[in-house]
Amino acid sequence: MSDPASPERPTSERQPRWPLILGSLVGGFLLVAVGLGLGWYLFYRPIVNVAVQLPAPPAPPAPPGPDAAQVKALEDQIEKQKTANKQIEDQIAALKDRLRADVCTAKDPLGKPPAPAGQKL
Repeated sequence: MSDPASPERPTSERQPRWPLILGSLVGGFLLVAVGLGLGWYLFYRPIVNVAVQLPAPPAPPAPPGPDAAQVKALEDQIEKQKTANKQIEDQIAALKDRLRADVCTAKDPLGKPPAPAGQKL
């Protein structure tokens, strides 16, 4: 008989190694697949979602027609602005008339009118 400590076993006591190899391969592939899936889910997907955003949704359609109250309010506001503009234009015209009037200075206390452009005194 053979020594029990000897590395050689009889063929009847030997177990096949192919289930161990096959299980290791399948387990390794499953671990790699789970790792890739988690990596995609936790890292790649959020980065791509932020980097490649969908365009903004279209604006809601405009109402069918203008609101009569808003139109009236805008017309009133326009009329008020025209009135204010007219007052400012009148003030500007009055100031321009004052500039054309006689001017009293220290050199000329009588206030002769200014000479027209291009004319010497």
